[in-house]
Amino acid sequence: MTTSKMPSVTYTPLIFGENEVLFHWFFKGNLVLLLLTFTTLLSAQTDVNNIMPVGRICVAGQACVGVPAGATNDPITEEVRSDTIADASVLSGAADQPESSAEANPISSSTGETYEVQMRNQGTDGVMVFEPSVLRIEVGDSVTFKATDAGHNSASIEGMIPSGAPAWDGSMSEDITITFTEEGTYVYQCTPHLMMAMVGVIAVGDLSKNIDEISNVAAEKKSEFVMEQDRLDSYLQSLK
Repeated sequence: MTTSKMPSVTYTPLIFGENEVLFHWFFKGNLVLLLLTFTTLLSAQTDVNNIMPVGRICVAGQACVGVPAGATNDPITEEVRSDTIADASVLSGAADQPESSAEANPISSSTGETYEVQMRNQGTDGVMVFEPSVLRIEVGDSVTFKATDAGHNSASIEGMIPSGAPAWDGSMSEDITITFTEEGTYVYQCTPHLMMAMVGVIAVGDLSKNIDEISNVAAEKKSEFVMEQDRLDSYLQSLK
């Protein structure tokens, strides 16, 4: 019996050289990077589609921004609501309206008109004055003495207001509002500047009620003035 010998097989292991291994890893690494880049771009495009605005912002004469899919992107024409125009015109009119004087445009209230008299260092009548210096009002009206310049007050002068009318004495550099309930003539002063003839006159309703008494007291009061001694006389004369 003849015994046959099996042919021998030699297994040679697959060995990569150093350069071949580097090429293998370089190729594999770039492939993974390419796949990651593609996946990122696809995800970003999906996010953009998801956050597309459902409304649009339009400016007159320009293309709209954020037009939904299927909508047109035509420039919007100017469309202004009529009520918006009305509101704007009201605001514009209020801003353009000049500030009026209290004498010309008193503020109305349920109890009468409210006028404003400014206490000033310099005015149309000279230095240390009330403006307006002479004011005509009605019973029930009020006057706000405005401390336009600091260092002044408004105070009634004893013996120079109607009988039964309440006196007042405002604080320095502060506004004060007085409501006049008695007819007649009222003469008031800035206490620290009386010697500079800083006085004012208010006629309420029928000024003839006490104008003669006021004129007599004025002749004595002006002796305290060191300047503008004819100022009070001229104020009282303007009422006659």
